[in-house]
Amino acid sequence: MSLSKRIANDLGIDQNWVTRIVARAPYAYKTYTIKKKTKGHRVISQPARETKAIQYWLIQNVFSALPIHDAATAYKEGASIIDNANRHKSNAYIAKFDFKDFFTSIKEDNINLFFKSKSSDLSDEDLRVIVRICCIHNRQTSGKNLSIGAPSSPILSNILLFDLDSEISRYCNDNGIIYTRYADDMTFSSSNKDKLQNVEQLLIKSKRKVAHLNLRINHKKTIFLSKKHSRNITGIIITNDQKLSIGRDKKRTLSATIHRYTQGALSAKERCNLQGHLAHAKNIEPLFISRLRGKYGSEIIDKILKGREM
Repeated sequence: MSLSKRIANDLGIDQNWVTRIVARAPYAYKTYTIKKKTKGHRVISQPARETKAIQYWLIQNVFSALPIHDAATAYKEGASIIDNANRHKSNAYIAKFDFKDFFTSIKEDNINLFFKSKSSDLSDEDLRVIVRICCIHNRQTSGKNLSIGAPSSPILSNILLFDLDSEISRYCNDNGIIYTRYADDMTFSSSNKDKLQNVEQLLIKSKRKVAHLNLRINHKKTIFLSKKHSRNITGIIITNDQKLSIGRDKKRTLSATIHRYTQGALSAKERCNLQGHLAHAKNIEPLFISRLRGKYGSEIIDKILKGREM
């Protein structure tokens, strides 16, 4: 049975309607920008509701059966930035690398090559459906690629990077290096500084061995860290006593914002942001939350965590 027919049967819609959705899917996106935490803006493209429904079907019925490497610490059950940082906390030396334009660099050709290389049961028509449902039409290149904002982009990126993660992990396991990848952020750590010197060449060689990928390293974001510096992994600080922390600056800002909350000086949006930041801090550094309870009282902290006004 073809993929489009299975989709129609499972979603209870006419197959002709599925065909129409597939035809217009790459063009049916709502695009907007949000500010990055550092500088610049990030482009978000969300698919139309009916396209998104089929993406969720593909996630459950096609993509979920495909392997994701243990080194991937984002976009899968049980994974988190805490897990990502925890794996490196015992090592003194850290190297961080980043892929340039991660999602948008994964194009229709990459997806087709991947599935065909795996000798899957999907026909060319099935692959056409997957590509059109999961990719946005890129006006600049006239091609199709994954987008930030589509539910299927995270799991597809992890699936397509399985071979690359495997290649890198084999080397790292043999050389006493810990490797994790949180989306496009790759982190390597070791107790031996010299072992990290060849990691960049490892990345370049590994990428060449994976024919279905053409990702580029963003050399501007390559960083080498040690205990002499603030060891920051996906926004989490590893202290010199091997604990996870949100960092001194964030603690001061959070405490000051809680004080403003007690004065009734926060807008609804600011209260919502405070709730999120406090919950984040609670997951990473519960001892800090205990100190805040001592300073402001448990009632205040619980009100914030529950999203209540003063």
